[in-house]
Amino acid sequence: MRRTLPWLAFFGLTCAAGAAEPPGSVPDRLRPPPADELPLAVAMEWAQAALAACKSLGYPVTATYMNSYREIKLVLRADGARGSTADTGRRKAYTAVVTGMSSADYGASLGYPPGKPIPKLPGRPIGLPPGATDENLIVAGGGLPLRNATGKIVGAVSVSGALQGKDQVCAQAGIDRIARFLNTRGLK
Repeated sequence: MRRTLPWLAFFGLTCAAGAAEPPGSVPDRLRPPPADELPLAVAMEWAQAALAACKSLGYPVTATYMNSYREIKLVLRADGARGSTADTGRRKAYTAVVTGMSSADYGASLGYPPGKPIPKLPGRPIGLPPGATDENLIVAGGGLPLRNATGKIVGAVSVSGALQGKDQVCAQAGIDRIARFLNTRGLK
């Protein structure tokens, strides 16, 4: 049986009667973004500054911004950046949001400090630490958490595609560019 909900009727949509969400929950597609999510213009400013910083070092990279719901809001891949940098950047941002630390610090906490080769296990994503069950995690540096004034994680940014630890340097350059916004919103 299909039914039309009043607010869906406006759009001419119906839903299956048995596919209703549990009472009190909001389906992801209807849930508003977190209140502390970076506005798109600010996320773009961060990404462009991060890309410019890496370009000045000779690296074409991908910049990613993820909100606290672990949703990607922005991926900006520079001309010449490898396609794989988009997924690696997503995993770096995810790691920062989930662990509350930079992806480099997460890697170091598991015995993979900067400069040490990252794990390459057969049949597993590159950079996944041995024993990890969440295949979105990565021990490679370049993901940085964003926190509000109380220390709560409100999202993460990442850069992927540079060498020798420059990903994190470029991500931080982007954060430095939007510091005025972060400071006025109680973020850091």
